Amino acid sequence: MVQQLIMRALRVDIREWFRQRFRPSSYGAAWVLVALAYFCFSYTLVYTFHMPRVLLYGDDALNCVIYILALTQRRKVSRSGGIIIWIMTLYCCMGVIGAILSAEKLTILLWGYRNIIRYFMFFYSCLVFLKKSDFIIVMRVVRVLFWVSVPLCTIERFMVTYPAGTIIGDKIGGVFWNFSGSNLPLNMLLCVYCIDVYSRYFTRKCSLLLFMMTSVAAIYMSATAELKVFLVELIIIVVFTAFGKGVSWRTIVALILGSSILSTASMYFIFLNAGNSTTYASNYSLQGYLDYATRDTGYTGSGDLNRFTGIGTVSEHIFHYNPLNMLFGIGLGNADYTNFFTSDFYSQYSGMHYQWFQGIWMFIESGYVGVSLYLLIFIMVIIHSRSMVDDYIKVFVCVMCIIMIVMFFYNITLRVEPTGYFSMLVISLPYLMHRAQRNVRRIV
Repeated sequence: MVQQLIMRALRVDIREWFRQRFRPSSYGAAWVLVALAYFCFSYTLVYTFHMPRVLLYGDDALNCVIYILALTQRRKVSRSGGIIIWIMTLYCCMGVIGAILSAEKLTILLWGYRNIIRYFMFFYSCLVFLKKSDFIIVMRVVRVLFWVSVPLCTIERFMVTYPAGTIIGDKIGGVFWNFSGSNLPLNMLLCVYCIDVYSRYFTRKCSLLLFMMTSVAAIYMSATAELKVFLVELIIIVVFTAFGKGVSWRTIVALILGSSILSTASMYFIFLNAGNSTTYASNYSLQGYLDYATRDTGYTGSGDLNRFTGIGTVSEHIFHYNPLNMLFGIGLGNADYTNFFTSDFYSQYSGMHYQWFQGIWMFIESGYVGVSLYLLIFIMVIIHSRSMVDDYIKVFVCVMCIIMIVMFFYNITLRVEPTGYFSMLVISLPYLMHRAQRNVRRIV
């Protein structure tokens, strides 16, 4: 019975799919998708269901095995895909410069490389093994997870009792059940599915009813998890998906409905989360967003770093405008911390909360050069995706890359396993499509 429900939801014969994917010629794709599922839910298994923490390091082991399998394949990646790999390689090389300048310990440097290279490895594995049909399966799973998350967010927000002092929004993740920080993967899920639906809507592949239902459900879940940034992300998603195919009556209708839904959602968001605060509503004006993003008192208002001005603060007060530190940072891993060791930088400056924002964290470790190279990856993917024949893939990838750049500066979504690996699958899409188009031309 369960198997039949899953098959109906995903519109695929599970047994037939596994039979095809585990053939010697295509088993790599199956392992990539199995690994992606493991990456997404390993945090829930460990932090919610209290399974052994060693499962988190199973991510690395599984990723390495798949990467080695990918290296054994003699499939040639596209020239444009090779450019992205070269940028990733150059980023890794630049990380050594800061380490040498700071006389960094080898163990910390290796840990820093581990935190970055693992995602680059997974990108290469996706590039080698996956096809468009695999991405379609992934998106069908995303659609199921999105709608299942609606009742789960309701339960987590209104039916679960939390200890005093708990930031409830951080514990609400829908299918990413109830661990601290679970709203990060929930935010990614909301963005991915909204981009999926809106891209299909503006390319005439889904109805206005689905467009409206998705918007309402996504905003409701963002309110339960207090994802303030999602309202901004939603505006970006609507605008860029709407104008990705030019102006049409669908664009006009969607913008009118979107404005109405967003204004109503803002009021509900404030009602649900304001509590006794009289200043909460003021944060949802344009001036409120600007003040929140640039205030000198930092993210918490207690003198720590602000996500959008933090790089300038670090340059002035920590690096003292040292040109080498600003260009190359202090070395990969030199601002990191784990259960096994803590870097000197983290011991001294953790109270500034740089570890909450990937953009600031990356600047500290790899400087302007590292940040520029990392962002160049997304920019190159956007440029390449513009040449795609498939309008849905073109719009989906472009808007996802824009959202991921926002996430890069806003929090650490792209640095944690449940979401970082998925981002690598997304940026591999244009190159998978390019390979498919090239193969079709050869056949013709």
